[in-house]
This record gives sequence, structure tokens and C-alpha cells, in this order.
Amino acid sequence: MNNSRIRKEFKALEDVVFVDVPHVVVPPRSVIKAYRSLFDECAASFGRGIMEKAWAIVEEARENIACLLGVEKEEIAFVKNTAEAMGIISSGYPFSKGEKVILSDQEHPSNLFPWINLSERKGVVLDVIHSCCDMDISEDAYISRMDSSTVAVVVSSTQFTTGVRLDLERLGGECSKRGILFIVDGIQSVGRLHLDVRKAKISWLGCGANKGLLGILGAGFVFCERGLIPRVIPPYVGYQSVNNPVPPPALTEDFESIHWKTDAGRFESGNLNYAGIAAINAGVKLLQILDVRKIENHVLSLERELIKKISPFDLYFRTPIAKKHHHSGILCVYYERSKEEQVREILENNKVYATFRGGYIRIGFHCFNTERDVDVLADVLRQVSEL
Repeated sequence: MNNSRIRKEFKALEDVVFVDVPHVVVPPRSVIKAYRSLFDECAASFGRGIMEKAWAIVEEARENIACLLGVEKEEIAFVKNTAEAMGIISSGYPFSKGEKVILSDQEHPSNLFPWINLSERKGVVLDVIHSCCDMDISEDAYISRMDSSTVAVVVSSTQFTTGVRLDLERLGGECSKRGILFIVDGIQSVGRLHLDVRKAKISWLGCGANKGLLGILGAGFVFCERGLIPRVIPPYVGYQSVNNPVPPPALTEDFESIHWKTDAGRFESGNLNYAGIAAINAGVKLLQILDVRKIENHVLSLERELIKKISPFDLYFRTPIAKKHHHSGILCVYYERSKEEQVREILENNKVYATFRGGYIRIGFHCFNTERDVDVLADVLRQVSEL
């Protein structure tokens, strides 16, 4: 990877060990600049031409995300976050009572509550896979539950509390053969791990930008496979969602029908988070320079090295570390809750920024992490194991 570019972009991380990307990333300099520049330009121009500038950024970002995922730009729409992405598909697709949706107990609330809501509203059956004792989930657990009533399989590309990374190509292939929707929450993987949406035969992918994509909170995107687009009617509509907006100051004359856009733009209504999308665009450009395949190799190598260094310690892992094929560059370790303040002190003394709550430490690697970080983390976890 381009280490000199990484050091320049993440200068704020020089003196710390930042492994909290599964929670929220510290944006690189180019992302921060892109985010701020739209506000600066709006103020300097008194808003003149700002909408044209903003939509040019939106379209460029749409193309860059499509390139990153290996899809068409017409299949990309912008949303606030993963929860909104999953809310659109769960509310907008014509699910029927008695149909089955398969998901696991490890899903983040953003990818769980929309489906519980669907079940309550329409009587769709949720078939919930429960984690094994080592917190692993197998692809076979999903496949064995697929039957004639199954309409969708919902899964995170990487699970947020365990780091389990499933074989999406195998699951997507099974779904495709059976005519089942394959719906994926990509927020813990996209930008950190290579994802070929076509090979995985993903129907719908939702992803916030504030983690692997190197973006900010409050902006994200949706991928919707072209053939699925006409079947999803979003729960809200604005003039950007349709093909026949009435230009002001004219008044609407057609009060009987909505002519939805035929591409993923139908999922965008009203003004978007243009500055947030500018940040996404800058983050994706940086990822393209660094090469996500190289980033994946890097983060998995760091995870392997850390596991090797800490394996002699008396630690209880929430991540199924023995299942190497499910590794994702995210590692979760339990500690006794009664030791919380001592663990906090160890982390702070070593300038380690990791997810730290509920009796576990979650470590997530990205392009900016180093072998030195692994050495510091190994020593920190040794100290935790000795409490």
C-alpha cells in the first residue's frame, strides 16, 4: 500500500493506537477537506450554483461507489445510514404474511429492528439462527433453513460483536438458485475487505459511511440490483424520486399517480446530505488509490499476528478465532465487568482507542494500522489477562 499517503492522511493517529473503526473511523484529511469545502463554497457564493455543484458531487460519488463494488451507477442510491437502507427494503418490498425471512441473533439493531417491525406489521415469519457456543455462525445454518416459504436471507457481511465474516458468495449463490432475496448489511466490511457484489449475487446492500468507507456519520448508500428496483416502493417520496417533477412555480396537475424513477434514484427524496456524500466520495477515492484488496490482506495479516501473540494468554474470545475462514480483521475479547475501571486504565495508559463496553474489548483494523499497533495491543491484552 501507499504508506506515505496513509501517514499523510491519518496524521492525527501517529501517537495513538486507533482500532475503533468498527464503531466510527477517524476520517482522513482528504475526507475532512471535502466535507468542509462544500460549506465554504456555499457561504462564499451566497448559495448561487451550490445545488448544481452538490449534484455533480453526488453523481461522481455514485460512479465511484459503483466502481468499488463492481456494479452500475444506476443501482446506487444515497441514504442517511444502514438503518434507513434496511427500512426501505423491509417496508418497500411486497412481503406477504407467512413468508419467511432468515437472519441471525448477531445482527446489529439497524439490521434487526426493521425486520421485527415487518413481522409485526405483515405477519412475516422471522427464522432466527442462534449462535454456536463459540459465537460462530455457519453458512450451512442459513442454507438448511431455506425452503419454499423463504423470501429473503438477511446477513451482515461482517458481524459487529464477533467479527464473523461469512462466505457471501456461497450464501448468495444458494439464494440465487432458489429465487430468494439476498440482503446484506455491509457497514463492517465495505472499504476494509474486498466485496464483489455480482459474484456474491447480492440483491440489496445497505452501508453507512462512517466505518470502513472512511466517511462520516449521517451518510451512506444503498445498492439495489437492477431487476429488483421496480418491485421496491419506498415509504416516502420527493421530487427527486420521480420522473415527472413539476418545475416551480408551476402547480401539480396529476393527483392520481406517481411516476417513480426506474433506477435506484427512486430511493432518494428531498435534499440529500451533500456534504456527507462529498466525504464518501473522497473516502472512496482514497480507497481506490490504496486498493481494497491490499487493505484486506493487511488487516487480516495484522489480525493473524495479534492472535498468535495473545494465544498464550488467559483470555476468553467472543470472536471464533479458530475459524480462520471467518476472520475479518475484527477481534473481540471478553473481560470481567468487575474489572472495568482497571481495563479502562490500561487502555488509556497505552493510548489505545478501541470499543470498550459491556464486558468486552473490540479491536478492528484498517489501512492505517501497523505492526507496532499489534505489539502494543498484545501487551495491553496481556495486562488485561493478568487482572
